[in-house]
Amino acid sequence: MVLLVDDQAMIGEAVRRILQSRKGMDFHFCSKGGDALETAKRLCPMVILQDLVMPDANGLELVKAYRQCPELRETPVIVLSTKEEPIVKKAAFEAGANDYLVKLPDPIEFLARVRYHASAYLARRHLEEALRALRESQRQLLDRNTALESLNEQKNRLLGMAAHDLRNPLGVILSYSEFLEAEAFPVLDESQREFVSTIKATSEFMLSLINDLLDVTTIEPGQLRLECGQADLNEITNRNVSLNRVLAQQKGIRLAIEHADDIPKMRIDRRKIEQVLNNLIGNAVKYSHRGTCITITITRGENHVTVKVTDQGQGIPSEDLPKLFKAFGRANVKATAGEQSTGLGLAIAHKIVEGHGGKMSVESQVGKGSSFSFQLPLNREE
Repeated sequence: MVLLVDDQAMIGEAVRRILQSRKGMDFHFCSKGGDALETAKRLCPMVILQDLVMPDANGLELVKAYRQCPELRETPVIVLSTKEEPIVKKAAFEAGANDYLVKLPDPIEFLARVRYHASAYLARRHLEEALRALRESQRQLLDRNTALESLNEQKNRLLGMAAHDLRNPLGVILSYSEFLEAEAFPVLDESQREFVSTIKATSEFMLSLINDLLDVTTIEPGQLRLECGQADLNEITNRNVSLNRVLAQQKGIRLAIEHADDIPKMRIDRRKIEQVLNNLIGNAVKYSHRGTCITITITRGENHVTVKVTDQGQGIPSEDLPKLFKAFGRANVKATAGEQSTGLGLAIAHKIVEGHGGKMSVESQVGKGSSFSFQLPLNREE
C-alpha cells in the first residue's frame, strides 16, 4: 500500500498510473496536507510519498509528524520535490525522510525505489514479529523452567523426608536380623536361617538405597557440602582396599594396590573420597568373576593425582557408558553373584569428584574388563 500526499491532482494521476500498472500495488491519494496524518494513521501504508511544498501544510513538518506518531514511526517516507538543492535534501533527511526524489522521476526508477522501501518495511515488520514471538517463547520457557525447578525442589525435599523417615526403622530391622543371625542360628532350621539371611540382605540393600537417596537429594540440587582438610590419599585407599578385601575373598577375587610414594597430602573431604573409592572398588568386586584380580593404582601427574580401579570382569557395552554417571543409570550387565545395585552410586561419586574440581572417566571392553578412574587436583582452590 502506497499513500501519496500532494496537492496537485495531475501528480496524483501520474503516480497512480505508474503504480497501478504493476500488480500488487494498492494506491491511495491525499490532496490536503491537513488530512495527511489522520489518513496515514487510518491506512497504515507501507510507503508514504510526501510532497515538500503544499498550500495548507509544510511537507517537512508532516515528515516530522509521521516520525512522532507510534503507528507511522517506522513507515518509509519518500519526499517528492521540484527542488534539487542539496540543502533542501539535507533538511528532508534530518526531518526523518528515507529517500528524496525530484518529481517526477523515470517510472522504472520510481517503481524500483518504492518497491525497495516497501520490501525493507515488510522485512523489518517480519523481523519484529519474529523477535516478539521469540521473546514470548523465551518468557514462557523461563516460566516453565521456574515451575520445573520449583517442582524438582519439592520432589527432592519430599524424597529426602521420606528417605530420612524410613532409615531408622530399616536400621532396626537390620540390627535384629544381624542379632538373629549371630545368636539364634544354632536353634533355627535351614528354612528359618534362609528367611533371616534374606531379611538381612534385603534390609542392607534397602538401607543402602535410602542412604544413596539422601545423598542424591542434597547433591542433585547443587547442595554438595565438602568438609575439606589435609589427608593422605594413599592411606585412605589402603584402608578402603582392606575393607573391601573381605567381600572380594568371598568371591575368590584378589585385590592389588599400586601407589606412588611421592603423593603429598591433599586438601580433600576424606569421608566423601572414601565414599567414591568404596563405590568403585565395591562395583569392581560386584561385577567381577571368581578368581580374577582387581588392581587399584594411584599415580601423580603434574597438577593432579589419578586413582584407577581396573577389573577383569565382564566389561560394559559402549552404548551403556553414557548412562553410568547419571542417577539411576545402569548398564545391561548383571552382578556375577546376584548382588543388587541402586543405580545411584556412580552418579553420587561423579558429583563428589566434580565438587573437588576433578573429573571421572571410564574405559571398558566387553569380555575383558573395565577401568574407572578419577582425577583430583593437587592444588585445589577454595
